[in-house]
Amino acid sequence: MKKRSLISAFVLSLFLISCGEETQDQNLDMSLEDRINLLIEQNEYEAALETLSEEDSSDPEIARLKEKTHLNYGLHSMNTFDQTEMRTRMNNALSQFTEVLRINPDNSAAKAYIQQILDIYATIPDRSPEEDVMEGLREVGFDQ
Repeated sequence: MKKRSLISAFVLSLFLISCGEETQDQNLDMSLEDRINLLIEQNEYEAALETLSEEDSSDPEIARLKEKTHLNYGLHSMNTFDQTEMRTRMNNALSQFTEVLRINPDNSAAKAYIQQILDIYATIPDRSPEEDVMEGLREVGFDQ
């Protein structure tokens, strides 16, 4: 009986590995935009940014996809509720929105989200984003 279980587990492992490879192959057949959208949908922002880092940054389509990825990453950081990690998440969100503005200084959504987070910080005594985050914000025009 034990031998049968081991064989079943082995066969299942092979099946799962082959399915994973199939999925990866299918993902490679997708357009870059579709792959990035899928990664965003799966909250795999680092993987999306890594994929985009291998592309030509001067291409306007790549810039648009990076902007979209950073914006969604920032929103995800803002909206993932974990009280113990709130400051870390807000710092990450601000950093992501800063990257959006570096790509597209006219992105009104990123500006609004930054302002929303800064307004919340303003209500909490002795709290502010980390200094490196504030430096990035100053670089894109937020002097708060």
